[in-house]
Amino acid sequence: APSVDKSYISLDSSKEIDLDGLPLTYDKDLIEQYWKKERGALNQRWSYFVSKAVPFLTRLVTLFISEGEINERHIPGLSKQARMDLQDLGPTFIKAGQMMSVRPDVLPQATLDELTKLQDAVIAFETEIAVKQIEEELGGPLGQFFTSISEEPVAAASLAQVYLATLNDGNDTRVAVKVQRPQVLSTVSKDLYVLRRAAEVFQGLVERFAPQQKTNYVSLLNEWAIGFYTELDFQNEARSQQKLRDAMIEAGIKGITVPKVYEDMCTRRVLVSEWMDGVKLSQCPPDEIREITAVAQEAFLYQLFDLGFFHADPHPGNILKLNEPTPE
Repeated sequence: APSVDKSYISLDSSKEIDLDGLPLTYDKDLIEQYWKKERGALNQRWSYFVSKAVPFLTRLVTLFISEGEINERHIPGLSKQARMDLQDLGPTFIKAGQMMSVRPDVLPQATLDELTKLQDAVIAFETEIAVKQIEEELGGPLGQFFTSISEEPVAAASLAQVYLATLNDGNDTRVAVKVQRPQVLSTVSKDLYVLRRAAEVFQGLVERFAPQQKTNYVSLLNEWAIGFYTELDFQNEARSQQKLRDAMIEAGIKGITVPKVYEDMCTRRVLVSEWMDGVKLSQCPPDEIREITAVAQEAFLYQLFDLGFFHADPHPGNILKLNEPTPE
């Protein structure tokens, strides 16, 4: 497991572990200690990964040896196969593909276009399971906290899915309820181990066959792994979200808002925040994108240079153009 000594991720110092013995917040030593006892599961997962990776890498090496390079005509087919393999490997690998889909400095445009399809590749888990998890996390029946909840998730991602609900507060306040996928901590922890081994193999191939490529994929994977594991702690996310919201309001930043968090209803696996009606920036017409980008850019520069605490994933799919302005 990678060390956090040089990480830029905001980490909780808690040493809590789940019922299986995995740390709820990233801890290199505890993760390694856990998986030393679970070699069978690791080897099984590694074997499945190898069954996907080896044929793909063999094709890459064969093309390079026969043609002296990876010709552009092969890129679309290779990219499609990579995307399909990532989908088969599951949520962790889909997340990795999504991360790489915004790296034009590393990958060609045809590959970026293919990996962007992974944004819609995650299948939702059953609402019955989500409701059970909400009740277990909040410590009571669903009706104690919400007067209604959507029958299906409004969005499903690699780590969680989101429901539209109304609070049992007398006002039927609309909120977004983010529910973590079952067993995701174990799955992610195991897959990060596999990815670390894969990154070391890939780094060796790159250094041998493409020495002009200077990206350190092991270091890149290490930092991403720490951040990805930390995303599983929704209380950490809630604190960060509320901190950013308060800071933006205090600084008088206009034209942008961060959803309010209902901290008393947030746990490590459930996050409840203000519902926002709007359209993703990526779906807006070009003139609106230009206008909103200027506002978002100013807000991000304030976060980066003045506040020193910033939204680390401000891609167009994570920014909404609101239907109605908020009081902020």
